[in-house]
Amino acid sequence: MQQQELDPNLHWLANYQAQLVYLDDKTRLGKTTHFGPLRVQRPFYPEGNCCAHLYLLHPPGGLVAGDYLTIGLHLHPHAQALMTTPSAGKIYNNITERKQFQKVSLNIEDSAVLEWMPQETLVFDGAEGELITEVELADNAQFMGWDIVCLGRPSSEDWFERGSVRQVLSIKRNGQPLFIERNSISAASDIMQDKAGLARQAVFGSFVLTNETDQIPELDEEQRAALENLAALTAETGQAKGLVAVTHKPGLVIVRYLGPCADNAKKVFIKYWQWMRPFVNGREACAPRIWNT
Repeated sequence: MQQQELDPNLHWLANYQAQLVYLDDKTRLGKTTHFGPLRVQRPFYPEGNCCAHLYLLHPPGGLVAGDYLTIGLHLHPHAQALMTTPSAGKIYNNITERKQFQKVSLNIEDSAVLEWMPQETLVFDGAEGELITEVELADNAQFMGWDIVCLGRPSSEDWFERGSVRQVLSIKRNGQPLFIERNSISAASDIMQDKAGLARQAVFGSFVLTNETDQIPELDEEQRAALENLAALTAETGQAKGLVAVTHKPGLVIVRYLGPCADNAKKVFIKYWQWMRPFVNGREACAPRIWNT
């Protein structure tokens, strides 16, 4: 969706931009701008002043036809932040020709660390959504972030039978691509059923951690079994069990989930994050309190 196509009379626009700076041994929320229903109330510091925990609030709770959300974070050198959302994002049924659009731009400067951990996005039957996340890393910058998409609402047997969603996750360091994933999924396409596609599963997700100096170790047998057990928890719908894979690539590690349950995807990703966070930023995992509500 191009900027010149946007008409305030047809599109509901919302924007949140924030800078995080490291000053006097504390990561602080710097200059912010916003309009529309997107904002952060204040940072929390449950693990000390180095890392700010931020909760991105979107009071409407979801995207309807013509909604256009843009989110940007700029971490200055040595700043550290963990951002999450209080609830799942939603892309609702759409009976118009206007897309539902969200773009996230994350700029992480030298020696800064960002953990981008939003709740899952629920794509309702009939939705027409675009989800784009772009990450730009400087030297020694670190990133841990996931993207979880649930097609339909499997727990309510509300299946994704109409509509489409386009998803892009791009990570670059100094302008050079580290990871680019593009998914264009139509409810009517073969990818929904093919074994080489979603294999009739409703939930897919990727968790990417930078690993520039190979500091993240391979899983041992016990850890691998634990992730497989979390992914394979039987869903109430009785559908096939979920799968998980961990892949080490130059400069990063990719954890993937495919299965029937967004909660299982989050459990897999959170468990891996708990194990590997100390190798990325030198601290034990500290889950946001909002995850417990």
